Amino acid sequence: MLFIIIFFCSLLIVAFAVPSIIKVSFEKRLFDDPTESRKVHSRIVPNFGGIAIFSGFLLSSSLFIPTQILPEANLLMAAGLILFLTGLKDDIVGLSPLKKFIAQFASAVIVAVMANLRIADLNGIFGYHELPYLFSIILTTLFIVGIVNAFNLIDGVDGLAASLGVIFSLMYACLFFKAEELGWAYLSISLAGGLIGFLFYNLSPAKIFMGDLGSLLTGFIAAILSLKFMSISNTQDIFIGPLKISSAAGLVLAILIIPIFDTIRVFTLRILRNTSPFKADRTHVHHRLLFVGLSHVQTTLVLAVINVLFIALALCVQPIGNTALLGLLIFVIIAVNSAMSLYIERYKKALFTKVNLPGSIQHKNKEQEAGHKRKFGDTVLEKIVEN
Repeated sequence: MLFIIIFFCSLLIVAFAVPSIIKVSFEKRLFDDPTESRKVHSRIVPNFGGIAIFSGFLLSSSLFIPTQILPEANLLMAAGLILFLTGLKDDIVGLSPLKKFIAQFASAVIVAVMANLRIADLNGIFGYHELPYLFSIILTTLFIVGIVNAFNLIDGVDGLAASLGVIFSLMYACLFFKAEELGWAYLSISLAGGLIGFLFYNLSPAKIFMGDLGSLLTGFIAAILSLKFMSISNTQDIFIGPLKISSAAGLVLAILIIPIFDTIRVFTLRILRNTSPFKADRTHVHHRLLFVGLSHVQTTLVLAVINVLFIALALCVQPIGNTALLGLLIFVIIAVNSAMSLYIERYKKALFTKVNLPGSIQHKNKEQEAGHKRKFGDTVLEKIVEN
């Protein structure tokens, strides 16, 4: 019953708050800028949905989650507040990447050092188990900052970041419930309710975006839920039906596979092209799906289904161990990406052939344009000769 109360409390708060935020955004002329080349929208849309999401999330969590079953709550709220203010300022006036990274590292250090929520054991990944304290802090900090930025980067299509957020929050709610970690289960279901309430207004055509405020905090909560799950999996057995969770790190990768892989892929491509890895472009996986003709809803649905299939795969092969599972997931996602790249190349060739086919409208337009250029060139040449 408390699960249901927390879920619907968060959902209803967000659903009722968003229309007011949209109204105020239009009155105060606070919009997402559609003029940037990387944007896939051509109209002005408010981008303060994150305020509604985390108002509902924090209010329902604070009201219904007893402090004794979530002792880390104060420190997590303090770390989240840093990102809240950072994202809010970035949405209003903009912030440099350096300032955003400083805020992210500060939040990550609070979680790793003060809340002591960290990666302390690699569970045999590449032969490593318990980690030295300092290395554990560094690895945890990089993990949190990486996941935060991964969700910030994946938020480029209507409903995508929120849908992936619903998937991971519902999955963690189930896992923590099975592990009898009710405080963390309530926290997860509260976020799921808030994101679903937001999706009513964010599905294409979106009436509002979550903005950097929303994506940063969604990524932050994804990171801390993942850290807590990996931590408790070291000390107790967790079962999903008949399946025992014996490869927690592999399952975490499966849950967050879309934003993680997209970020690594995009950063790698930018570095190989000798450009800054933080320079925005249109090479994300959702841009590629839009290019081949999928709508925003279809793109979101395809990536959400792929995410769920990876989770199902990770659950089914838990006994193979963390190292083998991580390797399998990496191999499969690379294979899926390769298949997508092959399809896109064929699509490009077919599109090029269609455009240049004699008699096509595009071909005629190109011929007319070339004729105008030749005519203009001839006229200029004649004037030069005459002079």
